[in-house]
Formats: sequence, structure tokens, C-alpha cells
Amino acid sequence: MKAQTPEYPRADRKIGVIHFGLGAFHRGHQAVYCDDALRSGVGEWSIYGISPRSARVTDALRKQDFMYTVNEREGERQNPRVIGSILDGSLYDLGNAPLSQAILSPELKLITITVTEKAYQAGIQSDSMPNRLLDILQLRFSRGLAAPVLISCDNLPANGQFLQRVLLASAHQRDLDSDFQQWLANISTPNSMVDRIVPAITPSAIEEFEREFGFCDESLISTEPFRQWVVEPHAGDRLLADIGIEISPQVEEYEALKLRLFNGAHSTTAYFSQLSGIEYVYQAIALQKWSGFIARLQEQLANSFVAPSSVDVAKYCAQARARIGNSAVAHRGAQIAMDGSAKLPQRLFLAMNALHQAGQPRERIAFAISLWIRFLQSGLSVTDPLAEGLLDRARVEESNRAVRQVMQTPGLQAPINEEEWPVIAGYLDQVQKFGPLAVAENL
Repeated sequence: MKAQTPEYPRADRKIGVIHFGLGAFHRGHQAVYCDDALRSGVGEWSIYGISPRSARVTDALRKQDFMYTVNEREGERQNPRVIGSILDGSLYDLGNAPLSQAILSPELKLITITVTEKAYQAGIQSDSMPNRLLDILQLRFSRGLAAPVLISCDNLPANGQFLQRVLLASAHQRDLDSDFQQWLANISTPNSMVDRIVPAITPSAIEEFEREFGFCDESLISTEPFRQWVVEPHAGDRLLADIGIEISPQVEEYEALKLRLFNGAHSTTAYFSQLSGIEYVYQAIALQKWSGFIARLQEQLANSFVAPSSVDVAKYCAQARARIGNSAVAHRGAQIAMDGSAKLPQRLFLAMNALHQAGQPRERIAFAISLWIRFLQSGLSVTDPLAEGLLDRARVEESNRAVRQVMQTPGLQAPINEEEWPVIAGYLDQVQKFGPLAVAENL
């Protein structure tokens, strides 16, 4: 089998998209949609990528003329294609001529963002994502150019509205020109939801790919076939619909669907894997007892929100478990377990609170949260923006105290109703005594 290569010319193209954050997810998701558009000839969708902190990714891509392979894998099936939609990229530097040219491109229609949740901080720090974005927009405003649509592709509820609030707050704190602030207030920042499993690539995967397909790609992306991008209606939505993006007024419902039924199950499986000495989440979901628990956990999570009207929730849940169980896309539990304090409020905490308020069953969610706290206690490596406070608070002998202290950690969002803390502590005791799989089986 040969990899599909771009059949469109890349020379002399105009930049249609600027993207913040050239991580694996963007290269395996949004850049693929833009590559689809370029292959179909529906307009200028070439990308200029900005690396916020490190030139490592752009340096590696530059060696390959910013072309790289996305290998969609499921079971024994592989479908590699070479992506050519990223034309150039660099560290953020407005003095860099190619970046300035991209900002002033008459074809620029989108600025998309995939950074960390903690990067969305309003303020006057010149190197923050919001202020760098403001500088880009100011440059276009000063030249009388049309405003691009801004799309956050990060796992934040109402991410477009949140992005707009952060930008306006930063512009106000910097006391920027009032005419620019008025122009900024009218920019489209539609909410969006993105979904695809794109695990970090490993040297062994690159070597395996070279043996299979006969060429070495140091920027290889390995991913699942599934991908989804939903954006709410806005002034430019026809352009997005042309490249296969779903336009729906129910983005909030799609966000909850993904965050709770897929990401909630994914995170819970990651903490189970870490505590059970299992490296990859597909290995954990292959355990019938664990897969059965996850199905029942999803049933409770599904009662915590209203799903999009067009979605069959039972089928979505089954598909989510199958995606987690895709052995061809090896996703380490340690990678998914990172930044729990930033992820779990949306994936589990809000669901727990909603079910508490409605008086509906929620014991499986309490158990899932107890796995996170047990992970904090375990002595395993923890990467989290609140790690220092969480670890000190979690690593105490008495479970009720551990849960109380973790839930009162400064900076922890959407804390769980304190009436639920003893229930979580009870499961924490059971996990310590019997192990996570035995407790899950009883649930």
C-alpha cells in the first residue's frame, strides 16, 4: 500500500488559516479537514502554524517541507495519507516576515486554536495566547482588512464565548484603541466541538511505519478513522460546511456528549489503567468486567445532560468504548491522566452535581472520581497545573480528610457538592482495600 499524496499545487498559495498550537491533535484533525478542502479545490485553506513556546515541531516539519503523514488505523487496517495543508510555521514573532505576510493574507478566513486550557488567561502578559492573538488582529485592523472567524478547538464549555470574553478583557486591561475594541467585539467566535483520538507518536511507531511503507516520517501522526468537528451557525458557516464541518445550533449539547460520554469514560479508564499497572487504555477496556462498568458509568453520565436531538446515545456510547478499545491506536493511560484538575470538572464533576440536584443515581461517578484521588495518592508521576497543592492534600491517611482537602484545593473548578464527599471517600477506602477492578465489578 502507498500513502495518498496531495494532488494539489502547494507553491504560491495564499494562507487561509492561521493556527495557534501545532501539536499532534491539530495536525491529525483540523489540518486534515483543510487538506480535504485543498484536494477538493473549494478555496484557499492553506495553514500557517504558530508554535507558542518551542520550535521543535516547526523545525521537524520544515525538514519535510511541512508535509507529514496521517495514518488512520483500526485493527489491521491502515490508511496513510500525506497532508500538505500546512504551508509554513514558526514560533510567534511579528517581526518574522512569513508570519506577517500570513496575517495580512487577503484569503485569511480563520484563526483556530488548540492550546492548553490554562493558556486562556486574560491579562497584560505580552506572551499570553490572548495577547498574541490581539496583536495579530490589531495588525489586520490597522490595514483595514476583514476580520477572520476565531474558532477555539479546545475542550472548554462554550469555548467561543469564553475566548471572546478573554480577548475583550485583555484588550480592556491593555487599554487598546476604542475603535479596535469595538471591531473586536463584533468578530465571530462561534462555539465548536472537536473529536478525534490522536495519541503521542513514539520512535518505535515511526520505525514500524518505515518498515511497512518504505519511507521515514519523523512527523508521523497515527490516529483513529473517526473524526468530528461541529461549529455553531455564524456569518461564515457556509465556507466551513463546504469542507465537511457540521454546522449545528446544538454545539453545547455535542460538547456535553463528548466530554461526559467519551472523555469521562476515557479519563476514568486512564486512572484505572494507572492504578492497575496497565500501560494502554485499549488493554484496560479489553477487560470484560471493566468494559461492562464503563457502559454502566456512561448510562449514569448520560442522565446528566440533554443530548443532541439527532444522536442515538446508546450507539454513541458503544462507539466511544470501541474507539477507546482500538488497539491500533495505542494511547497511554499516563498521557490521558495528565491535567486531571483541568479536565475532570467538565467530564465528571458537573455531571455529579447535576445528578445530585436531580436526585438521580450517581454512585459510579463517585467511584470514578475516587480513582483520580487514589491516583494522586499512588506515588505515580502526576502532571497537573495544581499538582503541588493536590498531592499534599490527597496524601493523608484518612479518606474523608483526603477527599475534603482535594475538593477544597485552591483553583479547582466546579467543586463537587460536599454532601457527596463521604460517598467518594467510601469508594476510596474500597479501592485501597480491594483494588479498582473488584469495586467496579460490584458497581
